Amino acid sequence: MLGRIQTIATRFWRVVTGGLMLAVTLITLAQVFSRYVLNSSLIWGEELTRLLYVWLLLIAAAGASHMRIGLIAETPRLRKPLGIFAATLGALTLAFLMWGGWKLQAMFAFDRYTTLNLSKTWYFTGAIAGGAIWALSVLWRAFHPEDRGDT
Repeated sequence: MLGRIQTIATRFWRVVTGGLMLAVTLITLAQVFSRYVLNSSLIWGEELTRLLYVWLLLIAAAGASHMRIGLIAETPRLRKPLGIFAATLGALTLAFLMWGGWKLQAMFAFDRYTTLNLSKTWYFTGAIAGGAIWALSVLWRAFHPEDRGDT
């Protein structure tokens, strides 16, 4: 059951990150085409690209293999306790990211993007959502090392 949930979550994460990457790429290409071929500018393109890029980076980071010192981290008797310690510390750090996003979201609640007419809270909601997904991913990998393939 947990394996199926993980498979579904991973596929959904891949579709979301792929979709965000595709959107950022297409909007950027449209901006370049518009500026240099049509001699006009997409005034909303830069704001939307920045917003989607923030979401992309924070959500995509959840699936990244993060750096570690192999000499210490690969010692058989230290692997699991160090993995749990690192994941807990990482999750706490991500909690600070989410808390900061929450505070900034409240501060900028009434500010709007100039051309998109969207609230700037969307910008900081990316830190909250991305941080939560990333923290869950870090903790999952720490407590289920067999799913990483490096047991």
